[in-house]
Amino acid sequence: MFRRRSILIAITLIFPLCLFSQAPSVRILKLNDVIQLAHENSLEALLAKHRFRQNYWEYRAYKANYLPSLSLNADLVDLTRAITKDAVYENGQWIEKYAETKRLNSSLSFSINQNVPFTGGRIFVNSELGRLDLLTGDPASLMSTPISIGFSQPLFSYNEFKWEKKIEPLKYEEAKKNYIEAMENVNLRAVQYFYDLLAAQMEVTKQEYNLANNDTLYKIAQGRYELGMIDKGELLQMEINQLTSADALTKSRLNLEVKKSNIRTFLGFNDKIDLELSATMDIPNLEIDVDQAMQHARENNPQMLSMERQILQAEQSIARARANARFNADLFAAYGLTQRGKDLREAYLNPQQSQRLTIGVKVPILDWGRRKGMLRMAESSRDVVELSVEQQKIDFDQNIYLQVMQFNMQDDQLILAEKRKSLSQIRYDITKQKFMIGSLDVLKLNDALQSKDETINSYVLAMRTYWNYYYNIRKTTLWDFEKDQPLEEDFNTLLD
Repeated sequence: MFRRRSILIAITLIFPLCLFSQAPSVRILKLNDVIQLAHENSLEALLAKHRFRQNYWEYRAYKANYLPSLSLNADLVDLTRAITKDAVYENGQWIEKYAETKRLNSSLSFSINQNVPFTGGRIFVNSELGRLDLLTGDPASLMSTPISIGFSQPLFSYNEFKWEKKIEPLKYEEAKKNYIEAMENVNLRAVQYFYDLLAAQMEVTKQEYNLANNDTLYKIAQGRYELGMIDKGELLQMEINQLTSADALTKSRLNLEVKKSNIRTFLGFNDKIDLELSATMDIPNLEIDVDQAMQHARENNPQMLSMERQILQAEQSIARARANARFNADLFAAYGLTQRGKDLREAYLNPQQSQRLTIGVKVPILDWGRRKGMLRMAESSRDVVELSVEQQKIDFDQNIYLQVMQFNMQDDQLILAEKRKSLSQIRYDITKQKFMIGSLDVLKLNDALQSKDETINSYVLAMRTYWNYYYNIRKTTLWDFEKDQPLEEDFNTLLD
């Protein structure tokens, strides 16, 4: 009875622990699955999204400069109590004297401003109401400006709006393409992590297979040694092979866990999810034309937009330096209505006209060649940028040519790697059978084993290389060669 009760207590205590210590769930993933998860969860994808958002709001701020702006300005309290020098009219003449000043000003104004990109000027419409209290017992007075329309225009200065209109849309298009390029970099990182783990996974399988075989072969070698069919050296070699395989298996299992941890971190998984990768020979049957790849790259790659932007910015610097090197003039004109009174009715009754016209000129006379030097520096910088861009274009075309040529050879390399893997496995199996019947020595068996292991590694490397070249070309051209269409993105979803 006591024993039965003890068993029941033990089951009661152990059963809940078993529920909470279940083995981690296993997810079997292909390369496309890893890439999709990387797009959704990886830190790199999230950073690319936030960079694009930043560029988007910069572009929105630029667009807002071309829209009317409405502002409210209020000076609620402007109190002055001081002794100041003032002109006072006494006995039929103006006399300057020190007098105590006590006044309280308040004002409220609305203003609408509109930039004029074509000229670089500004149009404005204002409406203002002000109140003045002298704090000397006199009644307060109001002054109104029901409406005031004006125009401010620099006549010969640098027009910032003109150059922004050329550069800012280009920067935004560059930002879009940079985002797509960044996601292709995510693809490349996904390929790296996938094949790191796949190689580690295949290494464990290979070492388990080798250890099982070496265990069997060592036992056979022990029997032969006892019968005098092999010498002590061959038996020791078989034992060394067994120990080497056991050590290699331990190390490969540790490496497998490291690679799993790396890819879990990359994909945003927790430690409770175990991953197992599945690799197939399902690769796109592609032969990329070099001329088409170059055309797609020149049309889509953000580097081409960057080169165009660099030249525009160099021209912008020249325009700014040239404008600063000559005389400048500013025109300000305003027309409005104004009135004053003791109350609101009087302040807005029969307003009087108000005009203002200002023309200012700034002429450089002597600056010891500073403005001229700034212009020459800007021109030299432009020349450097143009030469740099030309060299970048040459390197760009050459890089595309090499990438396409190397990619077009990869499908053949992958087929050859798979065939060598299969043949080396068959060779090892035949060699092992011959060794087991005593017709081959251990050296030839070791050679076959080493050859088999090398071809497995070469096969994984060939698959990794194929997809690396493929996604590198996609990143360079921003073109989907499987669907024969440009890589696209719904940018509106990135702003949610």
